[in-house]
Amino acid sequence: MTAITERKPAPCQSTPDTIPTANLTAVLAAFNAANLASNYIERGNFTAARRKLVQALASIGQLQAGG
Repeated sequence: MTAITERKPAPCQSTPDTIPTANLTAVLAAFNAANLASNYIERGNFTAARRKLVQALASIGQLQAGG
């Protein structure tokens, strides 16, 4: 004969902090622009790097204004 035991609920696991979907586009845009700026700096194209850094800062500004 087999013993039947009651199932215990699993302990609650805390969910990690996630980025709200409303801010996800701005976060990805800032990351992408900063990554491209880094690439332009490595190639010596400082004009394009400056333009991309301005875009990255604008995306960060959207995050700060929204939150």
